[in-house]
Amino acid sequence: MRQKIQDLVASQREGDYWDFKERHHENKAVLLHDILCLANTITKCNKYLIYGVSDPSSGCEIKGVPSEGRRSQADIIDFLRSKNFAGDIRPEIELRTLIMAGVEIDVVIVFDHPNKPYYLTEDYRDNGKVVEAHHIYCRNSDTNTPITSSADLRRIEAMWRERFGLDLQPAQRMEELLKHPDDWEKDFSNGRFCYHKFYPEYQIEFGEVKAFKDVYSYFYISEKSFIGTAKFRYLSTVLFTLAYVCCDDSRIEFVDPTNASIRTKSREIWYQYFELNGRDGAFLYFMTKGTYDFHSPMSQAAFILYKSEEQRRLFETYVKENLSALDAQPEDEIGKIRKNRIAQANENFYFDPVEMIKLKNLFDIWSMQKS
Repeated sequence: MRQKIQDLVASQREGDYWDFKERHHENKAVLLHDILCLANTITKCNKYLIYGVSDPSSGCEIKGVPSEGRRSQADIIDFLRSKNFAGDIRPEIELRTLIMAGVEIDVVIVFDHPNKPYYLTEDYRDNGKVVEAHHIYCRNSDTNTPITSSADLRRIEAMWRERFGLDLQPAQRMEELLKHPDDWEKDFSNGRFCYHKFYPEYQIEFGEVKAFKDVYSYFYISEKSFIGTAKFRYLSTVLFTLAYVCCDDSRIEFVDPTNASIRTKSREIWYQYFELNGRDGAFLYFMTKGTYDFHSPMSQAAFILYKSEEQRRLFETYVKENLSALDAQPEDEIGKIRKNRIAQANENFYFDPVEMIKLKNLFDIWSMQKS
């Protein structure tokens, strides 16, 4: 992140996905307008509102953020939550503070999602400035749509096309369709087969399953588990394949997780996770009908659900630097039982169920503090 912001400052200009401000906004309507302009920009990357840097006419000088009027991440999130957005869909942001040139700067990250356009259903006013209802704002190069206007029709059309996935390649389109599990029809009379109700050329074929064991098999009452391959088709073309699993003697189905380890000087911590904004995450959403629920009667696995690869890197770095916080987590008695079951079955996994649960608990605490 620091390198990214340094590069943007060094460019000595503003662009379609970054904007410099010397201080936090005094006027909240102007703040909302700036966030909307960045959030609706079509550029395929996260956007950055960078406080503590002068504008290009003043040489993009790193001055640091004045303490007066400075907002926290919670302040901005609460502000956005209180506004009437169409469909109750609002931009997702995160604020990070960086040390650059010996001073603090604040960076509001406006995450890129295909939910554009973001717009209000009621006017928002503050000291003579009005973010108008049903006006769609965006950013073109280094210029925002004026607060009294709407973006041009060509850009608004591009936003809607992105929301509905009309410009996606078939594999990308499949991932978006998986995020709406109710729109799929299951046809298990001719094998385990699904097709999309409105786009039947998109299909999922669930292959035969075979018995297997993984560490998470023992997180359920019955360790009987099975694994199979799902083929994702567009017409007769297989776009990609993913593994799916049936656990607790087929009482619950989900996607095979990704294995990972956090390596430190003293030890290696193995765990399993899903990245929700990736292909596995879309399939997991489909398999769990949007719940991300791994519960079976009286038990569930200890997977970590990351929003993004960036969040995974941040958390793994945090764990490496705060092993004492991990060790301070209480040992779960159920985790000990699962560990004993694995030993009694003479299975040899890299994973320690007790430590997996502790890591999951630490992630829940860490992510709550970040939200």
